[in-house]
Amino acid sequence: MASQLYADITEIRQAPNGLAAKGFVPGVAGAGLLAVVGLVAWAIGSSDDNAVLWQQFCHAYLLAVMYVTSLGVGGLFFVLGHHITGGRWGTPVRRLAEVTASTLSVSAVLYLPVLATVLWNDGSLYPWASLWEAGKFISDDPILKSKSGYLEPQFFAIRSVIYYALWVWMARTMLGMSVRQDSSEPLKRAKSMQWWAGPMILLYALSMNFASFDWMMSLEPHWFSTMFGVYFFAGSFGAFLALTMLLVIKLQERGVLTQSVTVEQRHDIAKLMFAFVVFWGYIAFSQYLLIWYAAIPEETLWYDIRQQGAWPFWGLLLVFGHLLIPFLGFMSSAVRRSPTMMKFWAVWMLVIHWCDLAYIILPQVRGEGSLTVALLLAVATTLGALGVFAWAWMSGAAGKWLLPVQDPRLPISLSYHNH
Repeated sequence: MASQLYADITEIRQAPNGLAAKGFVPGVAGAGLLAVVGLVAWAIGSSDDNAVLWQQFCHAYLLAVMYVTSLGVGGLFFVLGHHITGGRWGTPVRRLAEVTASTLSVSAVLYLPVLATVLWNDGSLYPWASLWEAGKFISDDPILKSKSGYLEPQFFAIRSVIYYALWVWMARTMLGMSVRQDSSEPLKRAKSMQWWAGPMILLYALSMNFASFDWMMSLEPHWFSTMFGVYFFAGSFGAFLALTMLLVIKLQERGVLTQSVTVEQRHDIAKLMFAFVVFWGYIAFSQYLLIWYAAIPEETLWYDIRQQGAWPFWGLLLVFGHLLIPFLGFMSSAVRRSPTMMKFWAVWMLVIHWCDLAYIILPQVRGEGSLTVALLLAVATTLGALGVFAWAWMSGAAGKWLLPVQDPRLPISLSYHNH
């Protein structure tokens, strides 16, 4: 086993070299696509007759930023959870999660244009942002007035900066300690990471919850759901697991991680994907059921909006595509152990997570606008954001081992078997 491990490590050492340069092309292409689409949407949508186009772009851009952010926060949770539980099976894929979490610094930069619309009192994205003049809230709506202290542009901006700052700090701290573990004091650093993971995961839970309230729930400021943060977390972590599965399979196809990540680890990732398919369905149904039987207008409003146009069919797409079909697809252990099948399901879950975020964000566009145009803008901006994400991931991985080679739990994880 030791000879297999060190043979694999030799391949891993060579694999990341030059990744930052390779990621430069998709990064520039992605940033360029975002800039071009944004400028065109602004130029056309600057007139009152086409104002809905600017709204559609703003919502599409938010969708793109939330998509790449969700992958990063999913990776961060995996890292923290791995250390807190003292997990062994996930040690070979921990570095992939650490690198994914490190992309949150780029996601923070991508979020800045969203923040600018709020600080400029542009209500194209968040309608409450336009209800402030000279620091005073000008609406007489009793519900919005009761939330005005929280939905104040400067306070919103401060909270957003805090969320990303916390996540970037946690991700960089964990990655830094993990990389240093590769060269010195592995046992001491393992204990240090486990200690830090405790308070960090508490900060993570609070920030994740409130970030989802601020960035997505406040798109409809009359609406509220105490379950929304958990809903976003369930989808985010499921999408991260799908990304990790896809990365592992693609790397192994190129001769990397072939010995250190076995079918047992892939099977465990697949089982977690299965679990979060069910967990997402449970949270989604529970939220809907609680709102349905309470029948409070301020709560049902969110679902009423999604009963218009083509959105009811989109909701059915999520019921089948995010829950029922993958539930059946993941049931067989033969499927969960098959690289070919899991590559398919990984792509499926990444796409359906995007559809889920689209269902949350795009229906909040106000006015008569084409859903086709909104979806095209969403696809274009997401592709651009993914290009930047790919550059950030490759830059984060460049020059590093793709597994924690000196972690004390690594030898045990290599002999791990499911029973």
